[in-house]
Amino acid sequence: MKRFLAGSIGFVLIMFLLSACAGPKPDGERVFHYSAPVLLPGTSWVMNTPGFWIGIHPDPDRVIIPAENIAGFNEAIRSRTGMIQDMTAFPDTVKGSRVVNAVRGSLRFVSARKYFREDGSRTDDAFFREMETLMNLNAVPEEIPVRLGMVTGYTHQRILPTDQELYSSMKSTDIDRLQNSAYDIGTPLAVLHATVDGSWLYTITPLSEGWIKAADIAYCTREQIVHYLSAEPFVVTTEAKVDLFLDQDLRGHHSFVRMGCRFPSRDSGVPGVIEVLLPFRDEGGVCVFRGGFITASQVSRGYLPYTPRTIILQAFKLLHSPYGWGDMHGEQDCSRFIQVVFSTVGIQFPRNSLQQAKVGRLIAGFTRQTGPEERLGFLSDPTLGGTSILHMNGHIMLFLGSVGGVPYAIHDMRGYSEPVGKEERFRLVNRVVVSNLYIGQGTTSGAYLQRLLTVRAVEDGAQERQVASP
Repeated sequence: MKRFLAGSIGFVLIMFLLSACAGPKPDGERVFHYSAPVLLPGTSWVMNTPGFWIGIHPDPDRVIIPAENIAGFNEAIRSRTGMIQDMTAFPDTVKGSRVVNAVRGSLRFVSARKYFREDGSRTDDAFFREMETLMNLNAVPEEIPVRLGMVTGYTHQRILPTDQELYSSMKSTDIDRLQNSAYDIGTPLAVLHATVDGSWLYTITPLSEGWIKAADIAYCTREQIVHYLSAEPFVVTTEAKVDLFLDQDLRGHHSFVRMGCRFPSRDSGVPGVIEVLLPFRDEGGVCVFRGGFITASQVSRGYLPYTPRTIILQAFKLLHSPYGWGDMHGEQDCSRFIQVVFSTVGIQFPRNSLQQAKVGRLIAGFTRQTGPEERLGFLSDPTLGGTSILHMNGHIMLFLGSVGGVPYAIHDMRGYSEPVGKEERFRLVNRVVVSNLYIGQGTTSGAYLQRLLTVRAVEDGAQERQVASP
């Protein structure tokens, strides 16, 4: 969202809709009749452990980027992608026309698609008139005074200010087309507008923009946000989901957060328990900070070292976790999977796969004409395992390495097609899996290997290796 003042409000929302992770688009014609097997074709059970991939890596404990250089690497990511907003430097005011144009653009985008509602009926003009009235765009001033805040509970960011789900097809109701993203406790944001009843707020987070329920946001000063985000000592959550409690006995459950969340911390005085600082919303909607408690084994004191071993271990903590379109159901999609894993070492990825594919050092870029042997050649380097990302249209994966000349990745996968005689069958995966890159071979979509667009090593380096020629 760094390009916000250049007129990109709303663009991130639409781009997320178009480029979020993949599988076939639910167009009303596809029925997911077949579940994928536990082990995907070409994968053996030993490959479902991190130790297997750590064991074939030639130098799994090599520090890819020293801790003192991570901040500079993050700044390079922000500069290259233009899609990560520094909330501590967010402007005090924003032009109202930019917000109005963004919100109306999103409304037009959704209304043009005639999505299905939960009862099976199509969205109609009455629905969108209701949305437009609720958005109260006539109340947007010429210059909007920005209010900063923090998320106080796991919350969803919506394309439109409603909990109502919309689907491309009633055959794929696990993909809500109004779901933009979701955010954990402590996420900073900017509030730009409110619905007419004040129940939803139009927000910009570091990664995306959209509507969040007002009840999940507490207003903070800029100084509070700066202090909270930079306070030391701190811990980082290292499990797929980590529970937060309000007492040292870990009985009063407050909420949960996902992998890669950072919290100011101090010793609780109780063995195995760490106290963290959490934002709460008072009766007036203002931020107050109180202690919460967390199991010590589920966090790291400071960021983990950025090594292949670390990333592989963290990625496999999410193995078999359910797929969640736009973070639905408290889960993650392919791009959020990449983001939370690398967050544990302090690396800040953009939210969607298209922008994530710009991170790091380019190893290879492919066209449709690039043959499989040339592609395999770029994936034969064993040092790339665990710290390189593979991008294809609408999907992103973490490269693990090659076994017997066959490349493998771990990724949050919607599904894949397989040939059945002269027909094709879609296999629903809907979870984080290990697969080889020949998945999909023999179908009209083609093998993942042939669909790859780029290979990038998530590391510094001014000198880029040779790019595959067309």
